[in-house]
Amino acid sequence: MDLLLHLLMLVSLILSQTPLTTSSSSPPYALKLGSSLFVDNKDDVLISPDNVFTAGFYSVGNNAFCFSIWFTKPLSTGSHTVVWMANRDAPVNGKRSKLSLTKTGNLVLQDADQDLPIWTTRTRDLTDSAELKLNNSGNLYLQSKDEKILWQSFGFPTDTLLPNQPLTKESMLVSSRSKTNHSSGFYRLFFDSDNVLRLVYSGPKVTGVYWPNPELRAWDAGRSTYGSERTAAIDTFGRFISSDGWFFNSSDDGIQIMRRVTIDIDGNLRVYSLNENRTFWKVTWQAMAQTCMIHGSCGENSTCSNQPTYGRKCTCLPYHKMVNRTDWSYGCEPEFEQSLCGNGEDSFLHLPHFDFYGYDLKYLPNVTLDVCKEECMNMCSCKGFQYKFDKKQGIFLCYPKFLLLNGFSSVSFNGSLYLRVPKVTLSSKTTKATQELGLNCSGHPMMVELERVYDKKNDRGSIKFLLLFTYVFGALEVVCIIYFFYKTRKSVTKSQGYLQAATGFERFSYRDLRKASENFSMEMITGRSPQGGDQSGGYERRMVKWVREKVADGYGGKSNWIEEIVDSTVKGEYDRIRMGNLIKVALQCAEEIKDARPTMSQHLRHHHLPPAPPAPPLITASTSAPPPTTPPSQWVPPPHILSFSPSVSFSYFVTTTSYLFRQYHRIPIPTPPITSRPQSSNISYILFETLSDSNLELRSASHEF
Repeated sequence: MDLLLHLLMLVSLILSQTPLTTSSSSPPYALKLGSSLFVDNKDDVLISPDNVFTAGFYSVGNNAFCFSIWFTKPLSTGSHTVVWMANRDAPVNGKRSKLSLTKTGNLVLQDADQDLPIWTTRTRDLTDSAELKLNNSGNLYLQSKDEKILWQSFGFPTDTLLPNQPLTKESMLVSSRSKTNHSSGFYRLFFDSDNVLRLVYSGPKVTGVYWPNPELRAWDAGRSTYGSERTAAIDTFGRFISSDGWFFNSSDDGIQIMRRVTIDIDGNLRVYSLNENRTFWKVTWQAMAQTCMIHGSCGENSTCSNQPTYGRKCTCLPYHKMVNRTDWSYGCEPEFEQSLCGNGEDSFLHLPHFDFYGYDLKYLPNVTLDVCKEECMNMCSCKGFQYKFDKKQGIFLCYPKFLLLNGFSSVSFNGSLYLRVPKVTLSSKTTKATQELGLNCSGHPMMVELERVYDKKNDRGSIKFLLLFTYVFGALEVVCIIYFFYKTRKSVTKSQGYLQAATGFERFSYRDLRKASENFSMEMITGRSPQGGDQSGGYERRMVKWVREKVADGYGGKSNWIEEIVDSTVKGEYDRIRMGNLIKVALQCAEEIKDARPTMSQHLRHHHLPPAPPAPPLITASTSAPPPTTPPSQWVPPPHILSFSPSVSFSYFVTTTSYLFRQYHRIPIPTPPITSRPQSSNISYILFETLSDSNLELRSASHEF
């Protein structure tokens, strides 16, 4: 039964094996080995002990989710402030996606039924006891049993630094594309190769540093290029310190409130402080006072201007239109066709107080306007040129441009842009110099479908479960059947062993009888022994001869002839006269001729020995001896019995002796039919016939002669 119980427990464990969630096995701020957080379950989240931060699947679109960390309490607008994302550039499906902490200590983000993970920490825990936790600082970390940090979100920031979260040489802040698009944008805060903390624009075509001022050298901007490490962080009091010597304090420094440093979608680095009610954020510091000085803010072929009431405003250059009405970062494109280079059909449009930083083809100091125009005409890649007066040097400077990016419009700028356009376009257009266009923010946000293919596995999953259940149930059934036969056979074998030890008899099966009688072939047809009367040798012939010699010794006056024949296990507990009769009857039952053998009912009903049978076919003494006329107790076998044919199977003799021995000891034996007579001298057929007719449990003697 123990084996059966263990098997049942094993099957139950297999069928009930499902991924664990933190709702039942872990505290709300920890995820244990082998557990998972599912996107389908909104309650599958990790919460910091002080309930300030929450980690889980955050919706970033229609059926698109990112595993993120956000402030638990929503703002007055109802939105949450996200401070970290694991898969910002590869959102997962809203069905069947999960974050799992594997048995090996690796944190894996799986997108629905995809084979390859979307995101992973590539960690391994040798202690097999790691946990994923979210602390009060908003740091999501994977910790082993010996309190070793295997991985932490503070080491891989997205666009935000929390208090005491360091920015190192291996990490950087990357802006989002927009307020509704959390994927990676074009602006970065990082430590450059000269150990200086910089803001850089990394667009689709070009890259450029804009903070600190690229026109200044590092030490002129208050930075040091000599440092043993690269690290920067803001503390809980609002003090920011960088290893390159840069530091600043927020406007509300000195008090411990929740703050964050974020690189916004416009490329500006700002410090935000949360008000007491935690309903809105206010800006307490920013890197760029003039946001139009941020590179790439309005895209190519456009200019940026600061409006007191509106803020930053982007406009396309004349004869240009927006590429994407929902995103200024794509810039503008010309509405005219580019003319052939050097054909003299181009002209220049004068745009005063316009400045475009960088991307110069040449630097031409102290030249006239006509010379500058001619230089641009001779270069096919020239899109226009910057022409301004340098007060310090007292000369005019010329800068032919191959790319019109980082445009800035201000009346305080002492310079102009000369835009290269075809003469036909210039003469046919009467529009104003610049075309002011606004973003198309009407309606719902534009949805971008992710190019991802999913395998349909719902039906196959159900079929696999049913097949698994069928296989397990069938295996259990087979095991139970084998176990039942094993226990039954063991019980029968054990009882057989006890009975054999007590009686000295061994049980024979029907298969043993059939094999010994050669499928009952010979004697069932002829009534004679399979060995035949003309054979010599063999164990049975010697045994018959030996017993007859002992019986002859008894008639000759030897007193202990019975003790030499009877099994020693009997230990003398028998009647010698009755036992002698049993031996004589057994010899008579070993007659080769079937009709000469007595029936069982004759012994059981009449309790006397039948007349002596006629002589067998092969004899060596007189065969004319008359039948015995003396009483059964004084019956003497005729001389021909002493020389009985050696071909007679003595197994029947042994079986009959055992049978009558049971009667002597008063062992209940079912009475066979009156007409029952041994049909063969072969022990195999005798046992078969007796078992089928009277259900007798016959046994073969274990005594050896």
